[in-house]
Amino acid sequence: MAVKKTNTKTNLRSLEAKGFYSDVEKDGCLYAALVRSPAPAGKIKSITAPDLPEGYFLYTSRDIPGTKTITANKTVTKIFGYGNVSYSGEPVGILFGPDEETVYKLLDTVNINFDVENLESALHNVINNQTDEASNFKEFVDQINEMPSLDTVIDKSHVEENPNVIVATREIKYGLYESLTLAQADAKLFENADYTSTDTWKEKLLTPKWQETEGAFAYTEGERIHVFAPSRWASFTQKSVAAALDIDEASVFIHKTKSAGIYPSGLARTTQLAVQIAAAAWLSKKPVKLILSQTEQESFMVPGVVTEITYRSALNKDGRLKALKISIDIDIGCSNPFAQEITDRIAIAAASYYKPENLYINAKAHTSKNPPTSISMQIIESQAFFAIENEIQKISNLSMIFPDELRLLNAEPPVPAPEEKTKKTKKTTDKKTKAAPVSTEFPFDIPTGDVRSVIQTALSESDFNRKYASFHMDAIDRAEKDSKPFFALPLRGIGVATAYIPSGYSGQTSFSNDAKIEVTLSADEKLVIHTIKPSDVIQDIWKNSAAEILQIPKQNIQINSEFPYNELPEAPEDSYSSISIVNELVKKCCNDIQKKRFHQPLPITAKRGGTAATAKPKWNKEKFCGTPFYTTSFITTVVEVELDTYTYNEKIKGIWVTVDCGELFDEAAARRTIRLEIQQELTMLVKGKTVPCDAININFIQSNNRSGQVGGLIHNSLPAAFSSALSLALTTQLTEIPCTEDLLFQLIRDRTKEKTETRKSENQGASE
Repeated sequence: MAVKKTNTKTNLRSLEAKGFYSDVEKDGCLYAALVRSPAPAGKIKSITAPDLPEGYFLYTSRDIPGTKTITANKTVTKIFGYGNVSYSGEPVGILFGPDEETVYKLLDTVNINFDVENLESALHNVINNQTDEASNFKEFVDQINEMPSLDTVIDKSHVEENPNVIVATREIKYGLYESLTLAQADAKLFENADYTSTDTWKEKLLTPKWQETEGAFAYTEGERIHVFAPSRWASFTQKSVAAALDIDEASVFIHKTKSAGIYPSGLARTTQLAVQIAAAAWLSKKPVKLILSQTEQESFMVPGVVTEITYRSALNKDGRLKALKISIDIDIGCSNPFAQEITDRIAIAAASYYKPENLYINAKAHTSKNPPTSISMQIIESQAFFAIENEIQKISNLSMIFPDELRLLNAEPPVPAPEEKTKKTKKTTDKKTKAAPVSTEFPFDIPTGDVRSVIQTALSESDFNRKYASFHMDAIDRAEKDSKPFFALPLRGIGVATAYIPSGYSGQTSFSNDAKIEVTLSADEKLVIHTIKPSDVIQDIWKNSAAEILQIPKQNIQINSEFPYNELPEAPEDSYSSISIVNELVKKCCNDIQKKRFHQPLPITAKRGGTAATAKPKWNKEKFCGTPFYTTSFITTVVEVELDTYTYNEKIKGIWVTVDCGELFDEAAARRTIRLEIQQELTMLVKGKTVPCDAININFIQSNNRSGQVGGLIHNSLPAAFSSALSLALTTQLTEIPCTEDLLFQLIRDRTKEKTETRKSENQGASE
């Protein structure tokens, strides 16, 4: 009789993050550093280190026993660079040994030879081989004929094809942009607009210096390999290591460590590092650790992508946005497996929750000779929010309409003109109308909750309107009188920004968006929830829900994050990001068990899967319209700043935050999360220093809506509020973050120069 094979401990893999990879120790550990290409282009011929001391190793792609690349979402990445170089600093090998300092010194002795030959060297080699004898003339001619052709002699690596290849696009049209050409729509919308604005916005994401840099640790145990890395995609890392080492996945043990920092990635780039270290440990049969330097982290592990978002806005006197024309340029570096999803998410967020009468968005993601980029689920939209909120604030200043009124007015759908209503109700068979249909509904319906209450609460708590009016009048007075900013009282400004954090994206392009969960109630009334273990706060929420339904003690509930190696979740951990989605699944499983527990013997297991099931039918992937998210959390952030005119040091007088995150399970925990994120964000607003803050005020709006995420709300709103406040204080527009003292000084100087030129022009006109 066959015996059913059970999962032993060696078959199971834990997805619970434990400790940091840099803290893992093993006797005989060797320390590694990556050998990087010094050139942005060229074909590598050889990599050598002739004078390595005993006990030091150098491995390149030639030494990898299995697959030399990893493939994520159809994007191929070389484990170690070979052939043509993709970018300056591309890892082409790994050098390691017992002394870390010696390893870094030995990096300078590594020779990277490029396959570049020129006509001068080729002729020199031929001539040097000749004698004076005339009989050798035929041999000389033969050697000349055997010289490389111009096609092979010319260094094509520096005359390569354009590296800026468009890899993802998204175009969105609404209103007149659907029925007219771009030029026609622009002429009709902008030429007679009461107010117009054009500006380009940039938010560069900094890597905090206090966090653990990326890296990995690995050691072998017989025919097994153990890898410690902050991976959030264990199944992909496991497969990649197995393929590179040409071993079975059962022999690969990925030990997930904690992700340090506020931009957790842990995807393709983390996997590449893990495979590099695994290869070094496997080939040398020694424990190997790699910790990237701070410079490497900032240069090659940049969070997010580089974006430039240009807005052209038209506003009516009544405060309605007549048009938003948005151009989005996304630099993904030499590669990014998630380019299309990033492009789509930024395009959706570019209009935020506002509903202009006419909308055109053109988003393009392209490659470059910069290092590869990745995706951070929590902050995909942050750069778009920085841009749109600053643009709204700029329009508010131009139109003299209070920021809250402008936002609330444009949060509502546009009201069609009377003649448009007639056209919509009239039935027609006109062929032209059929050929160019115009949508009556705005393309995006963002479930933002109680926007009005959130905005008004934040403004009321901060006394925003009074301060804004006062600071604004002072700024206008200073600008008109051209009063020198030097030797004056500190400059004051106040800014507001709104944003949301989405949960459960229905238009997922890179991963399955389904959450899966399994719950088992044993005979001794112990409950086990089998899924990836979340934060302590969310664990507590799940336990409270389960304990209430099953009427069992909370301490009887455990969360098990162990999976058979061949059943690891295929998608990254945060590809679906919603407390309410998984909490609903927990509740459903517990209700299923409760119905059965008195009718059949224990243990009873209930399984549930799914995501924003109710939201999916509302999202049209082909037309790219509808409700893109299962739910959102909405935030309004107000920042009051003071700028010292002697030192140009910024100081935040106060931060006021109001949040609607749906049903709030643990307000104290949510408050701690927001306060911590504010402290982290203060280190990244100004390059090289932490901006001091006098007071932080946090409020929550009570709601019965679906629960949303809290993490990431501050990053999506605080930079824009800070930028708006600083712009008001300076009476000139700050268009990028992080800022520096040099940038602030330049803005003041440019404003003064512009004012001087305007005054000269006016005086010249008067004299004429």
